[in-house]
Amino acid sequence: MVLILNVLFAFYLRSTFGGLVLQRSNSTNRIVGGVSVPAGRYVPYQVSLQYLTRNREYQHFCGGSILSADRVLTAAHCCQGLNPQRMSVLAGVKDLNDSENGTRSQVINYEIHPNYEELRTSDIALITVHPPFELNDATIAAIEIYNQGFVPGDVKVTLTGWGLRLPVQFPFLPDSVNYPSVLQTMTYTTITNRECRYKGITDLTDTEICAEGFPFKGACLGDSGGPLVMSTRHGIQQVGIVSYGLFICGVFDVPDVYTRVSEFNLWLRERISSNSIKKL
Repeated sequence: MVLILNVLFAFYLRSTFGGLVLQRSNSTNRIVGGVSVPAGRYVPYQVSLQYLTRNREYQHFCGGSILSADRVLTAAHCCQGLNPQRMSVLAGVKDLNDSENGTRSQVINYEIHPNYEELRTSDIALITVHPPFELNDATIAAIEIYNQGFVPGDVKVTLTGWGLRLPVQFPFLPDSVNYPSVLQTMTYTTITNRECRYKGITDLTDTEICAEGFPFKGACLGDSGGPLVMSTRHGIQQVGIVSYGLFICGVFDVPDVYTRVSEFNLWLRERISSNSIKKL
């Protein structure tokens, strides 16, 4: 079962958008204010991190992105303290109810960045899976990491994930209301770190990037670890990893915070052979 990491910070609640431990409420399926990925279209780099529960069922708890056939990028808070033998990665699906048509690989190990501090810095982890995914560019593919320095403000970015559909989780509602199973997507814009601090994220570091959009639109519980991407002259590239935000998701004028992946290129290069990762 899934642990929602809720933290009282400053004068309002912020939380990481995921995390997992047994015996807690689940956290699956949908971005707040997003739309379903259209029929016939895939987001081939998007994966679902899943945990084998005590009743022997796989439970989605975080998102991730494929960097190479055997490496998956996610948030550190998604992995911290978990037994990798009970973790798997599901790729090649849009609907979590259609897992038999996807590809599931076992997590062999994960490495959390040594500078990671929850809700502060370096919320990034690298997962090794086996067997390796068979990349096909259509339904299962690696994504390129943006490595051209800081992404400025006012850039259109796209989020995908299976995070909470509503701004908060209502335990009295059935899972089908809180958590539709189809992969969701939404587009909003980055803001500068200076503006993000002005809007209340006072402890923001250069390892993070912020984005915000319309009220009740944004990342939420279960989206953690998933990719934030933008269109560049080199194609779609990943610029962020879902990290944390306000406990009530999508509140107007309160940004979502992502790990800025360009700040970790060297760390990733040192752990992945140059011929296995896509243009890192």
